[in-house]
Amino acid sequence: MTAWKRVILAGTALAAAVVVLLVLQSAGARSRGPIGAFLDRLGAAVTSLEHGVRERLSGPGRRRDLAWFAQYREDGARLRRPDRVLLGAYDGRLPGSLDGFLALETLLGRTLPLVHVYAAWGDRPDQRFPARVATTIWNMGSVPVITWEPWLTDFDSRLHPHLPLREDRDVHGLAAVASGAYDFYVDAWARAAADAGYPIMLRFAHEMNDPYRYPWGPQHNTKEEYIAAWRRVHDRFRLAGADNVIWIWSPHVAHEYWDLYYPGDAYVDWVATGVLNFGPIAQWSRWWTFDEILGDQYAQLAAFGQPVMIAEFGSLAVGGDRAAWYEAALTDLPSRYPAIRSVLFFHASDDSTVTYQAVDWTLTGATEPAATIRRALDGWGS
Repeated sequence: MTAWKRVILAGTALAAAVVVLLVLQSAGARSRGPIGAFLDRLGAAVTSLEHGVRERLSGPGRRRDLAWFAQYREDGARLRRPDRVLLGAYDGRLPGSLDGFLALETLLGRTLPLVHVYAAWGDRPDQRFPARVATTIWNMGSVPVITWEPWLTDFDSRLHPHLPLREDRDVHGLAAVASGAYDFYVDAWARAAADAGYPIMLRFAHEMNDPYRYPWGPQHNTKEEYIAAWRRVHDRFRLAGADNVIWIWSPHVAHEYWDLYYPGDAYVDWVATGVLNFGPIAQWSRWWTFDEILGDQYAQLAAFGQPVMIAEFGSLAVGGDRAAWYEAALTDLPSRYPAIRSVLFFHASDDSTVTYQAVDWTLTGATEPAATIRRALDGWGS
């Protein structure tokens, strides 16, 4: 087949994929249950086709840069016990667009093996298992990391009359999860994850010991209820055959007694926490170094015997020298903190989760901090 015919064929396939995706988006917004799940799988297949066409036209590119990572993608045991630090990031435009993520890679001079996204529980189409974005991440040569947030009030009472009313749902909500009240949703996610087949790193109900931020925290639930809910969800995934899911337990180590929420070695593959320097933007905050934030908690994190992940990593620019912060944090990190086996940059421009006004964690336009990060990473020697 001549070159121009191949280009025409590829272009036709790409156009067809776009048309099908538009149809799927329209139908998916109105669909639930088995039909919605089928549309998600079909959408993931079309995404895979579209990626394949693009790769044929432009070359392997990113996947080639991550050739070293193939051994981890193909062996779940290696992802559960990596012998090097795996870098990744969340970008605020995800899952809608990968542009910000790819721009961050350019700034850092690194192709990142882990791509972090957030997903909430609920009935909306965008709260089903994110098959399309996960498949896109996989086809790019990376592995998806999904923070899965149990917002129980996002379920429609009319569709689920067995659930408490919305205003009562958060109180001991994790006990309801543990009892199986939400198995209809957990099982759908578990089947979709199993169908994907590739490794998926799942950070479920993070910062469960923080009494201020999330409804699955200790203001509504006991630690025993949390542990029972974690084990129930984990076991439902196992029953669905989702052995490709890698489980990340992620407490907030700034609050006391976080270690008491550990679900057990048989239920956890990674231990994680966040290291975010907010600077002096609020009464509760000041300019903290990486070592001060992680502080004495590192030894306890490492004591679980699982690889440690910094699931949200970054510093604001207000209140100190941002470049120096990154330099101190990252220089010789693998030797200073040998249990840390993953660092995920938090790259959101409008984060308002703990402040009244949105704050900007991005490195866009931050030439000196980005250069400092590149130098520090170069010093890791891998």
